[in-house]
Amino acid sequence: MILCVQQCSPDGHSEMLLWAAVLRRAAYDIALYKRDKRLKFRKWGDAAYRWMFENDEENFNSFLNICHWLNQNPTQFRRSTLKLRKKDVHKYDMVDTYGRL
Repeated sequence: MILCVQQCSPDGHSEMLLWAAVLRRAAYDIALYKRDKRLKFRKWGDAAYRWMFENDEENFNSFLNICHWLNQNPTQFRRSTLKLRKKDVHKYDMVDTYGRL
């Protein structure tokens, strides 16, 4: 599974780490909530899915622009996200499914 960004510069690019966490969280939310029976959680999964799979290059915060900035292949990241399952997320996520540490 490719849900990690390539190594960041040791000079400290905290913004890169933040955006990498945003990408990872969107992938996790899709895997966890896209088909959830609870409306509140399903909305999270749907919103993450729309953000990741729209082809918006105009918006600074778009998935495509963030992937470009982090030197990630958006097509590969999307494919990996669609393969991700709940059990995979639970293995790697340091925050439980309700946002608690």
